[in-house]
Amino acid sequence: MSSKCLKLLLVVCVLSAGVVAQEVYTPLATMNGRSFTVQDLPSDVGNAWQKLPSTLIQARKDLLELQIDNLLLLQEAKKRAMKLDTLIDIEVHSKVAKPSEATIKATYEKNKASLNGMGLEQVREPIVNYLKSESEKKAMDAYRKKLRSAAKIEYVTDVNKSKPSLNDVFATVNAEPITYAMYKRKNGLPIYEYEANVFDQMDSSLRLVVDSAVYSAEAQSRGIPVNKLMADEVTSKIKEFSPTEYKRLENALKQRLYEKYRVKYFVKEPKPYKQRVSVDDDPVMGKNSANVTIVVFADFECPACAGVHPVIKSLVQKYGDRVRLVYRDFPLPKVHKNAIPAARAAFAANKQGKFFEYSEKLYQNQANLDEASLVKYAAELKLDTAKFSADMKSPESMAEIEKDIADAKEYGVAGTPSIFVNGYKIRTLSVQAFENAVERALSGSL
Repeated sequence: MSSKCLKLLLVVCVLSAGVVAQEVYTPLATMNGRSFTVQDLPSDVGNAWQKLPSTLIQARKDLLELQIDNLLLLQEAKKRAMKLDTLIDIEVHSKVAKPSEATIKATYEKNKASLNGMGLEQVREPIVNYLKSESEKKAMDAYRKKLRSAAKIEYVTDVNKSKPSLNDVFATVNAEPITYAMYKRKNGLPIYEYEANVFDQMDSSLRLVVDSAVYSAEAQSRGIPVNKLMADEVTSKIKEFSPTEYKRLENALKQRLYEKYRVKYFVKEPKPYKQRVSVDDDPVMGKNSANVTIVVFADFECPACAGVHPVIKSLVQKYGDRVRLVYRDFPLPKVHKNAIPAARAAFAANKQGKFFEYSEKLYQNQANLDEASLVKYAAELKLDTAKFSADMKSPESMAEIEKDIADAKEYGVAGTPSIFVNGYKIRTLSVQAFENAVERALSGSL
């Protein structure tokens, strides 16, 4: 399930009547006795924060239903002695017809105004992919309903039970249990990320409101406008003219004013969610004895993965024996057609001890990941190309990728790059966020 789908699910779910929401007048922060509440926030941010508890209650129920559907699919695949992907190909994909030319043209005409003057042929492929995905979704929904109609599903413990034990059974599906431990492992991360994202939006908006009030109070006390205050305390003191220096001076001013005006924030950030992320037998950069383990789930055709790769690698170099990097596959073939071949090629390179050298080639040449290019990169690294080609096409290479994908989905991974530091997922892909996470892990606070 994609993060985008989860976000949509969480936002649009019907809120249960009678569920307690965040109180409208509960202080989120104070300044010299003045209280700031959700009413001081932008309406969309305030509403999302106020309704968060009830939204999460419904979301947990919806995620349990999705887990039941997925278990039914796995049970059916096992009964028919086939892989899950094969089952879905037979029961869903094969039953979806290609969109007709009339449908493609009608979709184009309907959306023409928002396509910046692009002709039909320029957008034909994305339109076809969209129409196919919509048809496949309807076919999948119908197939899930069919499996449910023949299944015995029993609900045992309320999924919103306060402080459930790991052995509590939420539901049984054809006598097979879904325990809290199983549910938490699959859904704990996406639920936490949604809650944390709502908190971040609230916290960011709240701090802008509080900062504005603090600056206004200080400017008024000096008898000057706010822009003059900022010029006196920040702009005029700049020597290096860098964003970092500006931010440092601004933060120093805020800290002084927070103390003067007794600013207090009362809402705590959600506790970070920790996964037991296995390193499996995947490629490692650094020593196995390292105190900090960074596990990256990535796709070699993903631009964001290419962008973050050198940053993560530099962390290993910076912290030496204290940090190790483990690379695991999470190719997205519906988005990147060469993602799986590239992952199989990297597996083959790893067989000859050149995984990270080869991965550099892949990230530097994302526009050229066809088979001929993959073999060419192996030759450039002086690998045995015959062995490379055989390993790349071997069942073992695909099995290794499928194992990584299955594990990633169990951890709640929905996109790439997904990066875990000692089991905690990094939510912001920045140098500072990575370094902060490593430092906190080294200090034992993460």
